[in-house]
Amino acid sequence: MRLVLSFLLLTPFVVGRADEFTDEIRPVLEQHCAACHNPEDPKQKVDFLRATSARDVSAHRGLWANVAAQLRNRTMPPVDSGLDEGDRFRIATWIQDELRRTACDLGDFAGPVTLRRLNRREYRNTVRDLLGVDFEVSELFPADGSGGEGFDTNGETLFVPELLMERYLEAAAQILDRAVITPSYVRQVDAGRLLPALSAPLEGKTRRLSPGEELAWTYSVYLDDAYDVVVSLLRPTEAPIELAVLVDGIEAQRIHAQVDTKALPSSRTAKVRLTRGAHRISVVVPEGKTEPADILSLRLQQQETKPSPEIRAVHQRLLGFEPGDAPLRQRPAARRFLAKFLRKAFRRPVAGAEVDRFLALYDRAAERGDPYEERIKLALKAVLVSPDFLFRIERPKAAAGLHPLSDHELATRLSYFLWSTMPDAELDSLADAGRLQDSEILAAQVERMLDDPRSRSFSKAFIGQWLGTKDIGGRVAPTVNSVQHFYTPAVAADMRAEPVLMWHHLIDEDRSLLEFLDSEYTFMTARLAKFYQVEEAIEVEGEGFRRVDWVDARRGGVLGLGAVLAMTSHFERNSPVLRGAWVLETLLGTPVPTPPPDIPPLETGDNDESGLTVRQALTKHRADPSCAACHNLIDPIGFGLENFDWLGRWRDTAENGEPVDAKGVLPSGESFDGPAELRKTLLGKKDEFVRHVSGKVLGYALGRSLLDADQCLVQRLAEKLEEDGYRARTLIREVVLSTAFRYRQGEADMVAAAP
Repeated sequence: MRLVLSFLLLTPFVVGRADEFTDEIRPVLEQHCAACHNPEDPKQKVDFLRATSARDVSAHRGLWANVAAQLRNRTMPPVDSGLDEGDRFRIATWIQDELRRTACDLGDFAGPVTLRRLNRREYRNTVRDLLGVDFEVSELFPADGSGGEGFDTNGETLFVPELLMERYLEAAAQILDRAVITPSYVRQVDAGRLLPALSAPLEGKTRRLSPGEELAWTYSVYLDDAYDVVVSLLRPTEAPIELAVLVDGIEAQRIHAQVDTKALPSSRTAKVRLTRGAHRISVVVPEGKTEPADILSLRLQQQETKPSPEIRAVHQRLLGFEPGDAPLRQRPAARRFLAKFLRKAFRRPVAGAEVDRFLALYDRAAERGDPYEERIKLALKAVLVSPDFLFRIERPKAAAGLHPLSDHELATRLSYFLWSTMPDAELDSLADAGRLQDSEILAAQVERMLDDPRSRSFSKAFIGQWLGTKDIGGRVAPTVNSVQHFYTPAVAADMRAEPVLMWHHLIDEDRSLLEFLDSEYTFMTARLAKFYQVEEAIEVEGEGFRRVDWVDARRGGVLGLGAVLAMTSHFERNSPVLRGAWVLETLLGTPVPTPPPDIPPLETGDNDESGLTVRQALTKHRADPSCAACHNLIDPIGFGLENFDWLGRWRDTAENGEPVDAKGVLPSGESFDGPAELRKTLLGKKDEFVRHVSGKVLGYALGRSLLDADQCLVQRLAEKLEEDGYRARTLIREVVLSTAFRYRQGEADMVAAAP
């Protein structure tokens, strides 16, 4: 009976959608597209006009998704086709809504397996947790691209150029030098062994070096550091001698020995700086000098430096013994160490053969006489450039259908989602026991991980990229000299942090996501209060950020944040267009197409002699029918934020000296005056906001572009949020518990679904 009732309630809606396609959508498309896409033409490949019902639209989803994209981008039909701009976007919206509404007809979907390289943030955090070294990668590695839903977790953009592979090798060496303390290098070579080799055994201990001759040896050093070249010789009995010390054929320093009638042994030192690797160190009697030298030995020794307590502690935690010590049975100890290390570095169990492959590098270093620490470092360097470390590998399944991730793959996916780093001991233990796929255990782990301070990494990465505020003060709204009397790099850093703290507060206290649209509080420093010019009304005590309540309704939620308002402005001029488009695209998920070709720039009092305010210029702009369809939607939202200047500070007066006009009316009829009423209007569109943020979090978590079949899950996430009061942790938990997060799609399904 309940099923029959549900069907009867749903039937009028479905029939209404079908009638709308037949009566209002298809006729317009037929009028403007049939000339090129005649459905009666048997050779027609782009045959979308053969659809006669809404059911046909959902049955050919890829084709109709492309139609919607072409309409929004104005690529088809051409702008000069005569298609009204309002009809263009109305039809595109109808198609997208219909595809989203019918997405669940496709059944459960997990999506393709994407090979994901660790991005810079993940690499740094993983190295920190694996080795105890906080290694700054931003100056060594190129910036990561973003793709899919706009995040640097997207495997489709995390490729490995040749330059990056070279940087991985360089980074591995630097990291291990900071984690493992190698004994100071010292090696002495007696004169008889120096090159060129003698044809007969040396008589005595000295070797005469005549003018024009050279004695040399190649030393392999382990660290980039300062070294002493110590030349032992007999002091001359008749005249002072001068020698040149060469490094790789280049003179580094000259040394001198004074006369001593007893010809006593003496040492002279040249100080050089060497990079890791082999270097040819030699001594010669310089040209023009006539006195020979009697050489006893040539010694290279690393200048003594005392490791910091922090590095000593890292060494001890990693290897299990103090610097300078070594295991009694070194090779068995090395194998045990590598087996344990590989398990953590590869984030999965490892086979004995894998351990032996890296142990072979240890053996190679042992054969050439390297100390124990350098043998271990050589093996670890190979680990740090291994694909199993650099990539999050999930093994695809060929057969069609849904296949659960292994527990270790799931632990890795969860840990990099919430912490941007490798799984911890508890996740590893649950994965080893095969218990992580249990829904109750998995949900409990989400709660535990969100309570951990490392979850701040998710908030910072997600918000900075979703909102676009991560580049404030640099590429966006730079702190140029002309504004640094009030807008400094420190203020810009506070502005970047403010939305992160607001989002993390919602997660930390499991508050409603709707507070992101409108709230009575924010997080502020004393410096930021001064920038906002509210220091007299809001007292921020102490250093750092404090949660504070706004004293009026001027600001609230994300639209009151300086980072957002500055990012959506031009230099020294705010922009209702940028702000309105940002709200539509970033908060509500409404695509805003690029302007039609040949549209002139706005004429305002800032860039010509018209004397128009931005609002007046936009009113004139909307008189053009080709501009009105978009600007009628975009501009009113931006007008509601006109009380904020180009850096997000409050203003009551517009650029022409008149009071700010912050009134706006949306095409759907809602009107507002100022930011407070605008926020209330946006809360009326909470369904769009919740659906959009659900898709963003899902895309970040999955590390891939969302596909048509994912829209069912996005809608279910939004519905679950509504049922649970829009609580932030509900969204994250439901993403983790979803089929898309816990399963992979068979490769056969993805091949069949390919266009």
